[in-house]
Amino acid sequence: MPGDIVRTDVDGGVGWIRLNRPEAMNALSPELTVAVDDAISRHEAREDVRVVVITGEGRAFSAGGDLKGFRATVEAGAHDAFVANLRRFMSVFRRIETSRLPFIAAVNGFAVAGGLELVLCCDVVLAAASAQIGDGHLKYGVTPGGGSSARLPRKVPENVARMLLLTGKLYPAARWREWGLVDEVYPDGELLAEADKLARHIAALSPLAVASVKKVAHEGRDKPLERALHDEITAMGEYIRSEDFLEGLTAFAEKRKPQFKGR
Repeated sequence: MPGDIVRTDVDGGVGWIRLNRPEAMNALSPELTVAVDDAISRHEAREDVRVVVITGEGRAFSAGGDLKGFRATVEAGAHDAFVANLRRFMSVFRRIETSRLPFIAAVNGFAVAGGLELVLCCDVVLAAASAQIGDGHLKYGVTPGGGSSARLPRKVPENVARMLLLTGKLYPAARWREWGLVDEVYPDGELLAEADKLARHIAALSPLAVASVKKVAHEGRDKPLERALHDEITAMGEYIRSEDFLEGLTAFAEKRKPQFKGR
């Protein structure tokens, strides 16, 4: 609906989450965070949603936490409420990482501080050529509270992560592609179409296999190699009992496109 701070829709197996506070550059207020959490719940509850794209309306993906709201909370002495809000941010970001659904960030405009932290949780990152991305917390004397100090060194070279965290500088999407966080950069007018194209490609795959690969790859990143390999085989052993596994093999033998049903 036009007045919603998060807009959602579903088309072709793709669920969309559009942050819709353009007047505030999609700053992550507690209300917006709750709305994103609700949107994730709605998409996860639908069998026809197999991948989710997150983007922002207006000039920004998200300019980060709502600093005006932060100031009001701190001036009121509600420090516990402030930390509770940060924990809510963290839980929503973590939910994206651990969801069975893959998440694609379509980064338009600015993605700063909390906006970057949201990007860091997504499985695939596409960006418009004009996008400006950075941590930005220290620019206004704020420290990370949504995971950037923990996730950024895991996503880009450690020395680059330290430089980004300590300076708060923004850099264009092409530079972030060199560092490895952004997967593809597109002309501004093509970003959402390209995100939709990639999302539809993923949506046509077995949702069981996609969820399994996401889980094993994410959890195995920080495990010893032998343990990660063991978990991969275990996951494969579970997946081969599904109808999707047999459908893929049958489609290959019959030289046709597989029709995966997620069971």
